[in-house]
Amino acid sequence: MSRIVWGSLGGSILLAIIGILSKVAGIAVLFPPLAATCFINSSCVYLRVARPKPVIVGHFVSSFGGLAGVWTGELLAGGTDFVIPVKLSLTMLYAALLMQVFDADHPPAAATAVFPAILPLPMPAQLFPLYMAWGATITVLFTLVWNRVWFEFPAKDDDHCVKYAGLYMEKPQVWGTALCMVSMVLMSCKQVASSLYSIGLWGMTLGVLLLGMHHIVVALVTSKTENH
Repeated sequence: MSRIVWGSLGGSILLAIIGILSKVAGIAVLFPPLAATCFINSSCVYLRVARPKPVIVGHFVSSFGGLAGVWTGELLAGGTDFVIPVKLSLTMLYAALLMQVFDADHPPAAATAVFPAILPLPMPAQLFPLYMAWGATITVLFTLVWNRVWFEFPAKDDDHCVKYAGLYMEKPQVWGTALCMVSMVLMSCKQVASSLYSIGLWGMTLGVLLLGMHHIVVALVTSKTENH
């Protein structure tokens, strides 16, 4: 009962918070994909796809997949009756590839990718990935606080069985998530302090890179060590 009531209430409050902050800060996001994220992170907290890394990195890289799919679709089928299906197919392809390469499988982020294929973006294309990471980071911050009233979040699993800073997350993931959270706050100052907003954009980029790249770096170092 606590999962049903607490999870449903949390998802509702979370989406309202994102909507309010988006309006106040002047940072546009795509609400349907983030609504799905709100549900997963509030009601399905034990799933791997609900962890901070897949949520933030998944929406970020899928945004790039969406932009790349639209560009490629126009190149291949622009001016034909099949341009929309081609764009949809390619945005899905690129998003799936990027999420798996960066170990950030998050189903709602697939919707983030396909939106540019069918509707105009509410933000400049170059800011699309960062703005979606901003919205995703809000969901992570909220659910870290909300879920831990009743549940262990992020949940313990085979890959995350040791706590760091009180969380079942690897050290680079904790630092990357923390950097994204600080950057989210700075980006939210867009309307009142453009310099802080600019710092936030760069900080969000670095935070996502730390979250998304550390497993690749670890794999390369491990491989090099084994070869020697």
